[in-house]
Amino acid sequence: MKRFMKKVGLASALVMAGAGLAALPTATAQAAAPYPVCPRVTAVCTWTEPSFEGEMRILFNGKELLQPPVRSALNQSFDTWCFYERPFFDNRGQMREVNRGEEVHDFGFPAHSAREGQCHWDS
Repeated sequence: MKRFMKKVGLASALVMAGAGLAALPTATAQAAAPYPVCPRVTAVCTWTEPSFEGEMRILFNGKELLQPPVRSALNQSFDTWCFYERPFFDNRGQMREVNRGEEVHDFGFPAHSAREGQCHWDS
């Protein structure tokens, strides 16, 4: 009986170790792809660094001047938003539309202002 219990214990340990190793690649894959942590609100969550890093700010309304500027966003609102490289919605710099439900890991520029609605480029 003693020998049987040792074999059962060893088999259990091997199964548990195998299960732990099987879960390891999943945890590593999740860590490699950053996911934005944002409260469930009807707004836009923004971060001062790419890939949802740095200081987080929630925008419910447009802001003429974002200080510090933001680099990434998650749009949980019902509207498209436009992020501007320049303050006061100045469209002479770069702009980036962020659609409803869209995650932007990096605008490619520091956004200094943002508001609801589509971006409008000068012709």
